[in-house]
Amino acid sequence: MQMSANEYYSNQVSELESALNKLRKQISFIRFLRLITFLSFVLFLILFFQFNYNYFYIFLSSVSIFLFLILIKINLKRDVKEKFLSNKLSINKSELQFLEYNYQEHDTGEEFNTINPHLTADFDIFGKSSLFQYLNRCTTTIGRKKIAENLCQSELDANKIINKQQAIQEIAEKIDFIQNFQAYGKFIAENGNEVADLQSWLNEKTTKIKTLQILNILIPLLNLVWIALIIAGTFPLNSEIIPILISLFIIYINRKKINSAHVKLGKTAKIFENYTNLIRLIEDEDFKTAHLTTLKQRLSVRDTKASETLTSLFKLLDNFDIRYNVIVSFILNSLMIFDIQILYRLIKWKEKHKESIPTWFTVISEIDSLISFATFAFNNKTHISYPTIADAEFVFSANEIGHPLLPHTERINNSIHFKGNPSVVIITGANMAGKSTFLRTLSINVILGMNGAPVCAKEFQFTPCDIMSSIKIQDSLSNNVSYFYAELIRLKEIIAHVKANPRTLVVLDEILRGTNTKDKQLGSLGLVEKLISLGAIVIIATHDLVIGELEKQYPDLVTNHCFEVELTNDQLIFDYKLKDSISQKLNASFLMKKWR
Repeated sequence: MQMSANEYYSNQVSELESALNKLRKQISFIRFLRLITFLSFVLFLILFFQFNYNYFYIFLSSVSIFLFLILIKINLKRDVKEKFLSNKLSINKSELQFLEYNYQEHDTGEEFNTINPHLTADFDIFGKSSLFQYLNRCTTTIGRKKIAENLCQSELDANKIINKQQAIQEIAEKIDFIQNFQAYGKFIAENGNEVADLQSWLNEKTTKIKTLQILNILIPLLNLVWIALIIAGTFPLNSEIIPILISLFIIYINRKKINSAHVKLGKTAKIFENYTNLIRLIEDEDFKTAHLTTLKQRLSVRDTKASETLTSLFKLLDNFDIRYNVIVSFILNSLMIFDIQILYRLIKWKEKHKESIPTWFTVISEIDSLISFATFAFNNKTHISYPTIADAEFVFSANEIGHPLLPHTERINNSIHFKGNPSVVIITGANMAGKSTFLRTLSINVILGMNGAPVCAKEFQFTPCDIMSSIKIQDSLSNNVSYFYAELIRLKEIIAHVKANPRTLVVLDEILRGTNTKDKQLGSLGLVEKLISLGAIVIIATHDLVIGELEKQYPDLVTNHCFEVELTNDQLIFDYKLKDSISQKLNASFLMKKWR
């Protein structure tokens, strides 16, 4: 029997806590040994001086310091492992909280609200208790940005959606890969500008490389010939000062370029070091689906893995750091302009790989965002399904569809089916009966579906489409814009978009609230008829039963559904179940009588 998400995370917490306790005991013991070996080093050194420079004690002292250095290296590896296991433990504890829908302390992503303001506000994409807050498991800044953009944009290519579906299904079965990726991702301490800084370095105008190449050959050759002539007796020994001065002069006039390159290389290497573990994880994973295989392939250039390419960069940095050793640096620069040699190799490395580097980060961001959807799939595997994509005539067919942010033990699922361009679904019902929640349920599941993610439905078939909505309209005192005028502006934007993109799902909730009843009815009827003429797909929730009469005028295009309320023992009872036809029961008059 397949293990549930709760069982998996609980088992992981138990195993990781046990492993961490064992590891921490090892670390404590190693630290104790480090202290012993260091004290031994000091003690044997003292004995060496006290007992007439007995070399036996200097040997023991040397062995002690050697063991001390080995223990430091072992300890560093154990510390990294402890951090890695601690990260995994934190991830599993966090997922247990997510299973209880306790995620309100996590990243809200509010800074992304500006990507698509109306969509994000109308469907609670970002902010407290939002879709982003529930879905996001990204450990990189670029991954967070990627998933935020994906949630705000419609993917209309059915093949791309299907490829992402397959990728998410595969990753959802690789829970160890997910957790390792997240655990290594937590090592990354980002300020948000790393990739931008890196791109700035890549785009920098480089030094004339031909000049450096000539100098790198000419100066060492000059020194070699000069030394040979000194050995041959042609030149006196003190003449060696001439090529040395030439070498040091070349280093001096290029010192700004060298220092700048060294500083920027250091920063760049640190950025790359943060991501190298993630790159290696992707490279080492055996992917089957087309989308993931393609992403993995993009980490290789001419059969050289990105991790191997980065290793060569790190070696460059290690060589560059030799310049901090004044004596060694002086000798190497005097004989072979060592700093210029490294500068040349750095420029060559950058020129060779600068086109590939942005691709590596794109791959990381895509995998990071896919992991978020895959975790959602793993956590909800008994309550979700992967939608079928219909790419011809518009289709929307959902059996037992529910809102993903509502606990599956509490949410009420509904079924709805409509198709064709145009088509109109009118939902009437009392206040608090569930109309607005149902609009968000349909739209959020479409958003998930277009990202290749599973949806909260028993069965779901849909056609990819743009989504335009008018639900949460805000007035603006600072811009002297009334609620009614703000809504008219939004409706104008919707009509303009539908004219250019007929396959658009238009979601409207109680429109034209800022005017009188008669004007609202006429305006609402006129808007729906306009959208019908433009071939739009419209879902409108309203209290106005007159709008439901459109079904008689357009029997093949318009369907009525409603949420009813029952009055039982002087109480309003909501069942939140979608029914056919126009609503017959309203609750406002009942409440006013009750409160009178």
